[in-house]
Amino acid sequence: MNSNFMNMVAKAAENKSLFDTSVESIKEALDVSVKVTPKVVSHMPTQARPTTGWLRGALSYPWAIVCLVIPAVLDLVV
Repeated sequence: MNSNFMNMVAKAAENKSLFDTSVESIKEALDVSVKVTPKVVSHMPTQARPTTGWLRGALSYPWAIVCLVIPAVLDLVV
């Protein structure tokens, strides 16, 4: 084969090896960082999610009843 092509393949293999080494070092650094970082404990009380007092899901919004339920009922009546 052409020596220029072989040099390109060798250089690509070397670059891949360097990339794999850097990825492994970053992975190890992240693992150490995660293990060393203390867990943050919040002393603030958790707030309950606000509710509308309506049904759960999409029907919890009044617009759903106005835009969907009432027209469907009117179509059944008419």
